[in-house]
Amino acid sequence: MSCVTTQDRAVSINPTRSCAPIGAMLANYGIHGAITINHGSQGCATYPRHQMARHFREPVEVATTSLTEKTTVYGGKGNLLEALKNIWERFHPTMIMVCSTCLSETIGDDIPGTIDEFTDNHPEITIPIISVKTPSYIGNHTTGFDNFLKEIASNLPDKRKKKGETNGKINIIPGWVNPGDIRELKHIVREMGLHGLWLTDYSETLDGGYYEPRPHFARGGTTIEDLRSSSKSLATIAIQRYIGGEAAHIYERRYNVPAHVLTMPIGLANTDAFVDTLTEITDHQVPEALNVERARLLDAMVDTHMFTSGLRVALFGDPDLLEGLVGLVAEMGMTPAYVLTSSESKPWAERMVELTEELGVESEIIIKGDLHELHKRIKAKPVDLLIGHSKGKFIADDEKIPLLRMGFPVEDRFGYHRRSIVGYNGAISLVDEITNLLFERKASLVVSNTIVELGVEGPTSAPITFMNGKH
Repeated sequence: MSCVTTQDRAVSINPTRSCAPIGAMLANYGIHGAITINHGSQGCATYPRHQMARHFREPVEVATTSLTEKTTVYGGKGNLLEALKNIWERFHPTMIMVCSTCLSETIGDDIPGTIDEFTDNHPEITIPIISVKTPSYIGNHTTGFDNFLKEIASNLPDKRKKKGETNGKINIIPGWVNPGDIRELKHIVREMGLHGLWLTDYSETLDGGYYEPRPHFARGGTTIEDLRSSSKSLATIAIQRYIGGEAAHIYERRYNVPAHVLTMPIGLANTDAFVDTLTEITDHQVPEALNVERARLLDAMVDTHMFTSGLRVALFGDPDLLEGLVGLVAEMGMTPAYVLTSSESKPWAERMVELTEELGVESEIIIKGDLHELHKRIKAKPVDLLIGHSKGKFIADDEKIPLLRMGFPVEDRFGYHRRSIVGYNGAISLVDEITNLLFERKASLVVSNTIVELGVEGPTSAPITFMNGKH
């Protein structure tokens, strides 16, 4: 039976998390013409920009109020008022998002009140200006992303919705994914003959082309008009439970837009659930093109299962990503031995215990964890594969196990942000990459840790099964 472990050290060693403002900044990049003001010191803007630029390989522009020792003592209200004025006069954005930091939250700056004062003094400025609470001592980068979505759902949609009025679209909240993932999700929705309203869409703004002359704002992104009309959509689908799930329920409570909160569509069963939800909302039939992709994924799993079945895997990262990956790992016949996240969410841990029991695998679920804790466990009982972001490479090197780079940040590989891990096509790519990593290890004459421990002479030929019973 799976168990839950909470790391109880007061200090984090080699953390897996990033700071909360990064999440809000990333989500804001999915709105066309929007600009972020980071209300904190210059370093509070530099660090997130550095992290995002190394992952997405794109320039990341974020304004800052540049709080100093003086403003830390006397408050940063004046800096924020000046920043709002300068941003409007120089850039004329479609929206301004002000995210707080540890510093501005600690000194107690009233950001919403300052924004109200600014708009009262400048009635000619009618664009939306929202504030998002993102202190890094409460949550992490996923918290910042989720808080941004809740602010958008609460403040931007048009409340003057007539009974029965609809825009014919489906709100889709991708959550923290890569541009390649959003493009794959768009492909699925397009094949279904449907129209998605993406909350938010940074598939082009953070993976754009080289255009001359350079556009004033990055091309792409969800428009403010789309966000206004999102209250008139047929339904809202959040494809991540812990990033965007609450925003979907806000749409349901405030605007009577039905909410569907799913597991991230990684692997066969999770993608089936996403496609089935689209058919349930609209009565559209699954097209042959998607059936072909599904069949191709099944074939890839059958082709590789004799090389993956029975092996042990350690995973670390964000809660939603891990929930989706555990399903795929189990579908490939592997055991997710350790599943570690920096989140402190006990509901997520309980959900993971239920999920692993449904899948028939035994895992240790570690919350509030770090890479030092994961490394100790791998040393005590080795695994055959490590899945997580680039910071896991030190464990992989020390223990001589392959690392499948996944999550944020991936800063030592080019092109990762263009790839997709969602949908049937994304799962095919993952199945191929996982198997090839295991092949590469075998070619280097490093024997599987699981095979050594169990005394098995070669890969298992166990049958392949899926959590929804489909084949």
